[in-house]
Amino acid sequence: MKLIKSIFREYDIRGTYPEEINEDSISKIAQAIALKCKEEGVLDISVGRDGRLSGKTLLNAMCDSLSRSGISVTNIGLVTSPILYYAAKKSNSKSGIMITGSHNPKNDNGIKMVINNKPVSGTEIYSLTHSTSELQDATEIKIKTDIIKDYINDVLGKIKLNKTKKIKVVIDCGNGAAGCVAPELFKKLGCEVINLFSEIDGNFPNHHPDPGKLENLQDLIATVKKENADLGLAFDGDGDRVGLVTGKGEVVFPDKIMMLFAKDILENNNGGQIIYDVKCSNSLAKIIEDCGGEPIMSPTGHFHIKNALRRTNALLAGEMSGHIFFNDNWYGFDDGHYAGVRIIDLINRSHYSIDEMISKLPELFSTPELNIHVSDDNKFDIVKRFADECILDGRKITIDGLRIEFENGWGLLRASNTTPKLVLRFEGNSENDLNSIQKNFMNEFKRICPEIDSTLH
Repeated sequence: MKLIKSIFREYDIRGTYPEEINEDSISKIAQAIALKCKEEGVLDISVGRDGRLSGKTLLNAMCDSLSRSGISVTNIGLVTSPILYYAAKKSNSKSGIMITGSHNPKNDNGIKMVINNKPVSGTEIYSLTHSTSELQDATEIKIKTDIIKDYINDVLGKIKLNKTKKIKVVIDCGNGAAGCVAPELFKKLGCEVINLFSEIDGNFPNHHPDPGKLENLQDLIATVKKENADLGLAFDGDGDRVGLVTGKGEVVFPDKIMMLFAKDILENNNGGQIIYDVKCSNSLAKIIEDCGGEPIMSPTGHFHIKNALRRTNALLAGEMSGHIFFNDNWYGFDDGHYAGVRIIDLINRSHYSIDEMISKLPELFSTPELNIHVSDDNKFDIVKRFADECILDGRKITIDGLRIEFENGWGLLRASNTTPKLVLRFEGNSENDLNSIQKNFMNEFKRICPEIDSTLH
């Protein structure tokens, strides 16, 4: 079977099962990963999978091919991406592979990788698929079943709640892999836990596991209100992203969550660096500066954020998508579970509810992440054309697509690296500013790309 080049992305590897990713393609990819491991001096690796229907088949194919290529494999089974990253951090090789489709449609699957403590892009692996990996005597495939227990115990060893202040939390796992860890974690943390859709089901029968889309949070909002809970937490399909709903049922965008974390962490770390992606509010950078920290803007994507963390050793990093990386009292990988724990820790240590804490932050006039549906083949070309021909007057930031800073706000257009979409977001100093910026930005897009259906989703 010939490998399809388009599945090898800047961040990872993603494709549809079985047309683009299947047992044969996974075996070839595994051989290329084995070559990369040997280049890095890595001879053993942990492998896990999320709850997608194709996950077990692809996991077994990956483990078998790695083993036959001379790499010792530890199969940690059905886990979330944070658990896989944790297993990698705790291993001698600091290496792991996660079979996951993340928040993509249910028939998609893919691979996230860390080798020798460094994130590895799909494009890097593709360059090695043309080399032949000599098959060796198969190495042992070990099975490890206690990694979730180890993870939970590690979290509980670092975060202690005041037991007199019982926090009621609704946990929405969206039938994703978070169901294998989140309910138990938050119960053992000492919370009163109400579970939503914690049964792992790759058909995602209730809603798609993507907390970045408001329509996927409606069940969580309703349950938080009905149960008079303190907050609600939602996780994506592989548990590395978190969504937050307040006790009043308000959705909190991740850049506002980052503001709370930044204020808390910088209280005892003056001068600390905090990384945020190009989709985040200007108010986040201002809060970081006001608290004595150094804000660093990064391209979107866990791959870029992790590399920035390695370069800077920043205390905290986060993205508008809900990936949050703690590097102060945790291990620096994106972890939706641990981010949820830290939110609850903030509430537990405060005299204020999460609603009151959010109300003290700057009021933002901004859109959620918006999308224009395009093809994987043309999305980057569209963004380049827009960046080259855009004549809007403002400060242009081109680290990831085009972000234009105006005196009264900003607009952004970039290509998604995981789905066939363009990603847009807008922010203004007032509602009128926001509407004006979005209107002018979209008019410019229609002028430059009239053949593209610019309907926002």
